[in-house]
Amino acid sequence: MSNEDGLLPAVIEVARVVDITPHMRRITFAGRGVEVYAKDPTRVPNIKLVFPRENGDLDLPGNDGTGRLLWPDPTVKQMIRTYTVRRLDPAAGEMDIDFVKHGDEGLASGWAEHAQPGDRIGAAGGGGVVAPVADWYLIVGDETALPAIGRMLERLPEGARGVAVIEVADEHEQQDLPSPADIEIRWVHRNGAPAGTTTHLLDAATAVALPAGDVKRFAWVSAESKTVQAMRRWLRAEARFDRKATLVIGYWRIGMSETGYGKAADHDRVDGEHDDEH
Repeated sequence: MSNEDGLLPAVIEVARVVDITPHMRRITFAGRGVEVYAKDPTRVPNIKLVFPRENGDLDLPGNDGTGRLLWPDPTVKQMIRTYTVRRLDPAAGEMDIDFVKHGDEGLASGWAEHAQPGDRIGAAGGGGVVAPVADWYLIVGDETALPAIGRMLERLPEGARGVAVIEVADEHEQQDLPSPADIEIRWVHRNGAPAGTTTHLLDAATAVALPAGDVKRFAWVSAESKTVQAMRRWLRAEARFDRKATLVIGYWRIGMSETGYGKAADHDRVDGEHDDEH
């Protein structure tokens, strides 16, 4: 489908490819499709990407003219993955998206492993929730959440405080994460253990000393399914966070695709958390 009408879906084109750590690849997209995406600020911080099929064909859904996507071929849904827009520059017509490198494993990581300037994929929509204004933040995630965490930290209110606990493979995967808020970054290293197989992130997050007194708190958690489920239980039962002062979403589940995880468990979402108000 053409994007000349200014509606998604649209085609976005690779402009640059840079490895910012040994296992994190930043791909800059440009072109008319980025301009279409950038016109609607409600699409940030997330974007739904449509990847080519194995034969190279890029099949995009349609649009009914109101923004609702049409799926004449339901198999197109299997080619969609959700990512965080790490940087969006409407003036330059550019957009950065960070991909965790897994070699040829997986639809998105396999495409990103071989991406070159000029390659094209689809942008089918976007959305997501930003962190609300608070006095103190607890931010927890693994490397799949690192782009979202980086973007979130850049936009926290000046004067706020908090702790971000981030699990990565080792010290080489750490990134500089600036923020106008006073956020302590605590890196957790797996040191050879496969992602999603340890309790390192959970242990480090539940060890954070919480502020006392009348402090407006907010907790954001995204990682593997078992970790987010355990974190939600801890936030409710022990940390005593109000349900609407949390946003806990699983980014992935071991052994499942994003589509399969979404169908099976809706990414471990529950009613009444922060995103239900937006």
